[in-house]
Amino acid sequence: MSTDEKFEDDLIFAISRTGDAFQAEGTALLSGGLRRGRRRWRRGSAAAIAGGATALALVATGGVYLAGLGGPRGDGGQAVTVAAADASGASSSGAASPDATTAATVSAAAAGAAAVTGEQMVGLLKALLPPGTVTVAGSRGSAGTGNQPPGAPYASLVLDDGHGAAAIEIGVQRQAPGDESFLEQVKCPDLKFQPTGVVCTSTPLADGSTLMVLQGYEYPDRRVDTLAWSATLAGKDGRLVQLQEWNAAKEKDAPVTRPNPPLTPAQLGALVTDKSWDAVVEALPTPKPQQRSTGKEYSAEEILAITATLLPAGLTESETGGQPGYANFVLNDGKGKSMVELNVQDWSRELKEHQQGSAKNDDVIEQVFAKARTLPDGTKVVFEKGGDKAAAWTVNSLRPDGVRVVVGAYTSGGPHQPSVRSAPALTEAQLEAIATSPLWVLKK
Repeated sequence: MSTDEKFEDDLIFAISRTGDAFQAEGTALLSGGLRRGRRRWRRGSAAAIAGGATALALVATGGVYLAGLGGPRGDGGQAVTVAAADASGASSSGAASPDATTAATVSAAAAGAAAVTGEQMVGLLKALLPPGTVTVAGSRGSAGTGNQPPGAPYASLVLDDGHGAAAIEIGVQRQAPGDESFLEQVKCPDLKFQPTGVVCTSTPLADGSTLMVLQGYEYPDRRVDTLAWSATLAGKDGRLVQLQEWNAAKEKDAPVTRPNPPLTPAQLGALVTDKSWDAVVEALPTPKPQQRSTGKEYSAEEILAITATLLPAGLTESETGGQPGYANFVLNDGKGKSMVELNVQDWSRELKEHQQGSAKNDDVIEQVFAKARTLPDGTKVVFEKGGDKAAAWTVNSLRPDGVRVVVGAYTSGGPHQPSVRSAPALTEAQLEAIATSPLWVLKK
C-alpha cells in the first residue's frame, strides 16, 4: 500500500471513533463480525458511521478523528506565544474578534481557492485560541506537502494557557452536494457504549447546519483519565469541521496536565462555526456523490422488529439503537440491565469463495467457525464467553445460504459498564434460537 493510500485508509478508518473503539477483545465475534465490518466500512465514504467498542458492529460513537496523522505528536516543533487579543485577535473567551476573523479569512482566500497550506491552517486555528504558548505539532494543506499526499487539511497544536499543556487539533473536509450521510457525524453517540459522565449535545443551527459537542474520554473503558472533548459542524454546503482537544499534551501516552481541556463546550462550538473556515471549505474540491445503498441490508428497525418476536415471554426491548445491519437494545428482567446486540450480514459471496477454495476469505471463516457445531440444516454455530468490564455471551451463526447472524448479550447495560448480574438476561439456548431463526433471510 502506498503512503497516500495508507494515509487515507487510516484517516477514514479513524473518523468518528472515540478512543480505542476498535480494540479487539479476543473473541471469534470480534475476529469475524467486527473485522468484516471494518473492511466494509473502510471502502465507504469518510462520512460513514464508525464505531463503538463492541464486537458486533460499527456502532456510532459520535466521537471524531480529525484529519491529522494520529493526533499531536508532542515531538517538539516551533513554539509560538499567542499574545493578548490586540495582537492575536483571540479574546480570553477563545473567540476571535470580527476584524481578526475577517483578516484570517481574507488571508486564506488570497492564497487561491486551489489549495490551502498547512501553515494557513495553523494560523487560522491559532487566531481563534485563547492567549498562551502554542507549539505546532503538525499540519497539512489541501494539496499536501513533502511526503504528505493531498487530502483533508488539518492543524495540530499544543496550547499552554498557564494551566497545563493541552493538545488541540482541527480538520476540515467537504462532502458531496446532497449527500446527507455526513449528518451521522453530528449525531450524539449511543450512551450505552460510553462510560459514565459522557455529555453530548447535537443542535440544529439557524443556517441549516448541525453542531455536535461531545465531552468524553480518550478511552471508552477509562483506563486513564485523559479527556477528549470535541465539536463537529456539518453544514448544508457539505462542510465538515471537526475539532478535538485533550487535557494532556498528546492524544495518547501522555500524562494528564489539567482537570479539563482548555476550551469550554461553548468555545468549541464557537471555534468550528467561525467564518474563518469558509475559505478552507471553498479551497477543497467538491466530491462526487457516493453511490446510494441498494437497500439489501436489514435496517436497525427491521432487526429490532424481528428480534422482538423471538424474545422469551415477559422480556421487551428498551433503549434501542442501531444502524444498517446492526441493532442493540436493553432487557431488564428485574435482575439488572442486560444489553443485547445483533449483527445480520449477507455472507453468501464470502461463503461461495470459501467453498471454491479462494484464499480471500479463508482466514475469516476459518477463524470464526473452525470450532463450530453444525446443526442438521447445515448451519454453523459458535458460542463464546468474553468481555471486559461486562461479561459478554455471544452466538455466531452461518447458514448454508450465507446468512450470518451474530447475537451477543452482556451482564450490564453496556460493554463499558460494570456487571450488575452474574449472567446475561438471555441464556445460551435463547441466544442460539434468535441467531438461527428462519426469520432471517437473504434480501434480494
